[in-house]
Amino acid sequence: MSPKGKRTRTRNIARSTAGLLRFATPAEVDVLLGRLPDDRARRAMRSHGAPNRVVIEGMLRRGRPGDLDALITHALTVGDPPSLLGRLLDLDSPDVAWSLISADVAVRPLPRNLRRQLAHQTSRHDGVTPRPLPTGLLEGVLSGKSPDAFDHALLHTADPDLAGAALRFIGAGADPHGAVRACRTLLDARRHHEIRDLVEQGRLPAFRWGSDRSVPSVLAHAQAALRSEEGERALRELSERVRRPEFLRTIAEINDADSFAGWRERPRLVHSVVDRRHPGIPRVGWADVLADEPRRRAAEGPFPLRAARFMAKRTDAPLELVRLLVADHPDVAVFLSDPAPEVLADLCALGPVPGADVIVKVVGNGLTAGTLTPEFVARTVPEETLRVVAESLWLPGMRGTARIRALLGIAGDVPLAPLFVDETGHGRTRRLRDPRRVLYWDPLHTYGSDAARLCDRKGPGPTADRLLHAADADALLAPKAGVFPDPRVLRRLAEHVDAHLGGGPQAWLVALKLLEDGFVGSLPELLETAGAVTS
Repeated sequence: MSPKGKRTRTRNIARSTAGLLRFATPAEVDVLLGRLPDDRARRAMRSHGAPNRVVIEGMLRRGRPGDLDALITHALTVGDPPSLLGRLLDLDSPDVAWSLISADVAVRPLPRNLRRQLAHQTSRHDGVTPRPLPTGLLEGVLSGKSPDAFDHALLHTADPDLAGAALRFIGAGADPHGAVRACRTLLDARRHHEIRDLVEQGRLPAFRWGSDRSVPSVLAHAQAALRSEEGERALRELSERVRRPEFLRTIAEINDADSFAGWRERPRLVHSVVDRRHPGIPRVGWADVLADEPRRRAAEGPFPLRAARFMAKRTDAPLELVRLLVADHPDVAVFLSDPAPEVLADLCALGPVPGADVIVKVVGNGLTAGTLTPEFVARTVPEETLRVVAESLWLPGMRGTARIRALLGIAGDVPLAPLFVDETGHGRTRRLRDPRRVLYWDPLHTYGSDAARLCDRKGPGPTADRLLHAADADALLAPKAGVFPDPRVLRRLAEHVDAHLGGGPQAWLVALKLLEDGFVGSLPELLETAGAVTS
């Protein structure tokens, strides 16, 4: 039990709200986001030193303008989960495009390929349907004394009026990749007279280019296109070698092997690589990829590993392709941020091949995204692996782990021997604590003075429940930078949340109110009281 007369009250309700929401399910978050102040809800995107993916997904589903702006900033600066940027782009929203372009200056420079995609002003899904940028934005571009990065990106627009205006504004200093695309856009619109004016005014790049400077200038290609149909074909062919604003239609383009393997020894005429630091950026014609897969698979066999990893990090890949890539490369399943129930069933049907580490991560991601339920996991995962899942210490999936432990009848207090572990649940190569940092192993800094006295006593070490009753609420819910509660303690806290607040949004609000106003008792007792008064 808690020390006599102990009072639980948070010193920072915003951070403690974020910490408590770490243990909410996706369904609970969807309700709570509508009942919490917007500022507090947005600050809940991060807690315990890591992004809270359940809250991030909930804000994405809610889709309010302020939420989307916060998510865009998070996607560009934190980048976790990696799929978030692609999910935002998939909304096909002019407001999202506006916010991204504004963030290019205010937050962080956008990757080149993302600028080109936004400037192209076509649907994320088919690359053809017009999605015009806001009028206010277009009125402000091409107006400075010198071109900026987005002015060069506008050379890739599908709008011939804007493409011509961008070429005239930037002139002979234009990026040749973009200048070729702009000339192609004018050519397709039958605006030969505009190309002729640009040639006569010297507004096209006149230097040789390409990875080995072997490609004739854009000016030379434009002059040839004006003279003959053969010149037109040459310009169109060159424009196809310059990637269109990243719309991939085959496994070969997704794998992009030619752009990586041996290009220094055998340079391509035009070398342009998809920005793979952001797997969510390139658009993919999944229908084309899926239709071609039987032919490709018969000729080439399983997916290349690079392509499989890329597809696993996307949230828009068709389930048929995802199941194929999991069959080809089971280990890649750990990158699926929203694994479908069929994927987990496929992995379990492979027997020991995927390994328990893979199953643990897939289950954790599914519970966090709301695509898997604890009941389905308990029915599907073999018993020996399910025990490993139930012992998982992966922070994002702890609420789901707590429910699985309850279903298995093993939820309850656990001894803390040793007092701290450095396991994160991410695998053997990622640890929570540095052995050289004394602060990481100090119960006084981690849990507060009452808990430190409990840990200093002789005899058997404390249990998770005894530590939860003695620790400060802020230490458990809003830990300071550089300290981190033991994951076994947080997993036990998730079990208390599941038992007392689970399924009742009103109980969550009462718990937060008690945290803010103060409660005579420990944090577990506070949760029990909140659940009791709202049951």
